[in-house]
Amino acid sequence: MNFGPLRAQQAVLNSSSLRINPASKQGVSSPQLHEEKVSGFVVQDSVEISETGRQLAEGAIVSQAAKYFGTTQINDSLNRVLEGQPEEVSNAVYNMIQSNFIVDGTVTDENQRAVLLEMGVSQSKYIADHYMEGDKAKEFLETMNQIAGIALTRSIDSESGDISYTTPTDRPLGAPEDYVKLSEVMKQADPQQYASFMNDIKGGGNGLSQLLSFAQKVPQHPDWINKYKERTGQTEELLNNTQLKNRFDKADTTSASAFMNSMQTLLKEASATQDSYMQNMRGFFRNLGVQVD
Repeated sequence: MNFGPLRAQQAVLNSSSLRINPASKQGVSSPQLHEEKVSGFVVQDSVEISETGRQLAEGAIVSQAAKYFGTTQINDSLNRVLEGQPEEVSNAVYNMIQSNFIVDGTVTDENQRAVLLEMGVSQSKYIADHYMEGDKAKEFLETMNQIAGIALTRSIDSESGDISYTTPTDRPLGAPEDYVKLSEVMKQADPQQYASFMNDIKGGGNGLSQLLSFAQKVPQHPDWINKYKERTGQTEELLNNTQLKNRFDKADTTSASAFMNSMQTLLKEASATQDSYMQNMRGFFRNLGVQVD
């Protein structure tokens, strides 16, 4: 096995990844996946709300969402389908991801999280129906369904309380099908060196020396790549075959009022009568700049 981007102790990599270009057909031949240990949000700005602001009526506040990155592919897709859209639509999408899909630790009840996620899938359909068409609408719904699949893999570390999700590999745009995230191979094959790699990054370094050192060992251990492929293949199958049963599939998205009324009816039928769900719906339309009764 020989390394395409690695020669004479040099590597072309994005801090923690490297393409392995095998000399035979034993190389990786499909997109790989790994577990992300962060929620995927990119927080660009922070705003401190004054006490006066906190006392404003709910309808007067439009929240600015943190941008969900997820992976390079997800980020690129969202940028593409939202290009040319009003700022309100983009803000509504990222708010929806934050409040319905990749929710924070304040939502601890699993049933509540499931209801919010399914509401988010239906809200995505409303946006696709009213603000997009053709291939863009199709791509948007496919991307939101992928994020929904990621949301279903949510797990919480019992000791640290950290929330984790399983996501597709953050493969650089244009990267070949045999792309391998070297740090993930290291994580599986040499946890001690991986810990050193992560400590270097946490200390302000880039982990390059650990990656180079590990990369030199890989050609002598083809079983590492095979185990990596097996594990990531299992993860890929999990994400691709995840089925979300949406109790709000029948929601009427023909208009804002029809959508609001049908969602309210379906929430009652599902015995999901918490006021927070209707607050979520009102917030969705408020972010879109749409007035509903």
